[in-house]
Amino acid sequence: MSCIDTLVTPVKKARHQLLYLIYGNQDVYRREAKFTVLLDEATLTRWQGQNGYHHRRKACAIAAGLQLAEKTLFVDTDTLFTSHPNSLFQYIDANQSVMDRFEYDWKDVFERPDYLKLARDLSVHGISPQNGFKLYNSGLCGITDRDSALFEESIRLIDEWTAGGFEIHTIEQIALSYAMRERPVVEARKHIYHYFAEKRFFHAMQAFFFAQHGEKFSQRLVDLCADVPRVKPFPSAWQRLKIKWKLRNQSGAMRKVGRDLLYGSAAPDHPYYSACRHEWWECASREILRWDESRQKKLLEQSRWPKQLPRPDKPEDEKVIMNYLKKRVAAAR
Repeated sequence: MSCIDTLVTPVKKARHQLLYLIYGNQDVYRREAKFTVLLDEATLTRWQGQNGYHHRRKACAIAAGLQLAEKTLFVDTDTLFTSHPNSLFQYIDANQSVMDRFEYDWKDVFERPDYLKLARDLSVHGISPQNGFKLYNSGLCGITDRDSALFEESIRLIDEWTAGGFEIHTIEQIALSYAMRERPVVEARKHIYHYFAEKRFFHAMQAFFFAQHGEKFSQRLVDLCADVPRVKPFPSAWQRLKIKWKLRNQSGAMRKVGRDLLYGSAAPDHPYYSACRHEWWECASREILRWDESRQKKLLEQSRWPKQLPRPDKPEDEKVIMNYLKKRVAAAR
């Protein structure tokens, strides 16, 4: 299989490894994970296959990575471990795999419009709603070096199911779930946290971390990672209650804008939270950008804090917030 041609098998395999795939050289992704095997453009193009399915590369990366260790945990870069990875490696063996989490049964989705083509393809393999399989999120995948056949089948199915076009971006994890349909799978959800819906907050904290400490690997850098928060900067429960009370007379979009602006201002006093509190204001600006221009002007073209909104507890934030919003809206026009 061409997926494994480019990696050199080590003299001695590692016992356990964490495996990540980064598609590009953007700083935000580079900061999420450090890697030692550089994949050239020709390899990435080959791994994508002939049907233009981007995430085929993920199955190929795992297939190639199996050569390097006895047990492998493939992990999406937007993932935090909430317990030591060893707690997941213990569940991986020749007859059992680990996946991020169970999402749904085939019988629950086969009639969705975007699944109809896949349903026809699966019927060729004798799969129906009555004898379907469980579909897992592949944001984390734990396998052994004996599981290459699983990925040979997955890649073959990806190519089969993406021929002539595709409407489902998760074909890769459906193919892997199908290949694993006969084996026990342990969910990893209690041991990890995916921040995919909150990336901007974590990217800002990661940028701050490396700006402070540099990117040269050392044990000190590993130790300092413990200082980086594992959650985005929510105000305290008392602050959230106060904000809710302040916004009691607002509703709909204005309530959401007010909440996001005040949440950013009321973020806990912490260097990492200070580095990303503007992302709350970014959430508010995205809501404002959905409004028509006259409504935007009514809110923003005032010399002082908008009278429609309660003031933040920190008076100095009023000007900072308004400048931020005005700049974002002006840039979008």
